[in-house]
Amino acid sequence: MKTTTSITLFDAEGQSFQVKVTRPRILDMAAKGKIPNPLMGIATKLMGGKQPEPGNITEHAQMMELYCRASMVEPTYDELPLDDDQVLTIFGWATIDVRQLSSFRGQSGDGASDPAVQGLSDKTEPAAGAE
Repeated sequence: MKTTTSITLFDAEGQSFQVKVTRPRILDMAAKGKIPNPLMGIATKLMGGKQPEPGNITEHAQMMELYCRASMVEPTYDELPLDDDQVLTIFGWATIDVRQLSSFRGQSGDGASDPAVQGLSDKTEPAAGAE
């Protein structure tokens, strides 16, 4: 079961309102055929771990639309016309976990330079009593 939460958006007059959203699962949507054909290209790129090309506003807009469609529960994306600020708010909320993890993607290695693992043996031994 997907967990929903409410986030606050603002209309053009600055009045706040609530939208129920859930964290999108793009792979699940693709497996169930729930990604609209016009968005399949960007979804395929995202599933391959690629980001839209820098400067390609069309791909960025498609990616944001995909995340808004996948995130919005009540009202749905088709029920509520969104302005740019609202799209950015939902997209930012939907991708926060991905952005937090991106700092680790550039790191590689076996952790040998990590002070927390220096001096640990490479050998493994069975736990006491497990034989």
